[in-house]
Amino acid sequence: MKKKPVDEIKTENARNTVINQHKKFGKTISVNGCFGSSNIGQKAGFIAREIVKQIPNAFMRCPIAAYPEIEGPTQVLLHDDHHVVIDGCKAKCLAKSYEKMGLKVDLSYALDEHFSCEKKPGPDFDEEKMKEISEKIIKDIKEKILNE
Repeated sequence: MKKKPVDEIKTENARNTVINQHKKFGKTISVNGCFGSSNIGQKAGFIAREIVKQIPNAFMRCPIAAYPEIEGPTQVLLHDDHHVVIDGCKAKCLAKSYEKMGLKVDLSYALDEHFSCEKKPGPDFDEEKMKEISEKIIKDIKEKILNE
């Protein structure tokens, strides 16, 4: 997917988001979880939310608006300097979507592979485990992205 110059982004809110966040933070980080239909997909979304609460220049973006016909939210994601993807399972649908958009994923996790989470249908949340995983990913972000 081709990144437009900021002044060519038609949606004013998206354009202002790119300008203002880069002005305030310099570099921005997109952090997204897959929000899949299984318990671990839903956990991935929770973990992404926990991370952006703790890292000021990290933001959740809209990866679903990845089609060229859709103007706005995707362009913000394309302007982020770093990308962290948290997939629920080893299918890694979200990481594959980022790659298809032409984005370099700096850190990629699958909860079943990297953190031994068991995939089950429906909700099954262990907040303590999710916060533990969040802290491990935050540590990686601080070491591998923020300490550049």
